[in-house]
Amino acid sequence: MGLRIDAPAPPLSVEDPGGGGSEWVVFARAANDIEAHLLTGVLNEAGIETYAVTDRSAPGAWLHGGSDPWAPVTVYVRRLQYEDGRIVLAELALSDEAAVPLPRPAPQRRTAGVVVWWVAALALGALFTGIALAQTAAFLERCDWRLVCEETP
Repeated sequence: MGLRIDAPAPPLSVEDPGGGGSEWVVFARAANDIEAHLLTGVLNEAGIETYAVTDRSAPGAWLHGGSDPWAPVTVYVRRLQYEDGRIVLAELALSDEAAVPLPRPAPQRRTAGVVVWWVAALALGALFTGIALAQTAAFLERCDWRLVCEETP
């Protein structure tokens, strides 16, 4: 998954102009809309407010009319709920059996398919070369192949 959790939210300071932690901070950057919807769904289910912004600055983004589903998405949460969101994701990662990596099966050898492909390619190449040579010889009327060049009544 292309989800990247950013550094912790900056701590509230005395010089903070106020707001009680209600301003939006970057929580994660998802690789696409699907991952962003999954993340915001989990966070919203836990009672955490989210706000997602799709990055439309990629080259060629205008081709999709502003609805590119593969564009990266930045997910924001309220500063006050930032740590709660990280806890939700940590609990999800620990409880999810799908998060445990499964062993990969051994790669299958495809030598038979490759050999068949090469034999077919070489046979077709030889056939087309023969046809091209026969057509050229018939056109130039210097054919030594009686079977190919001889006119049949």
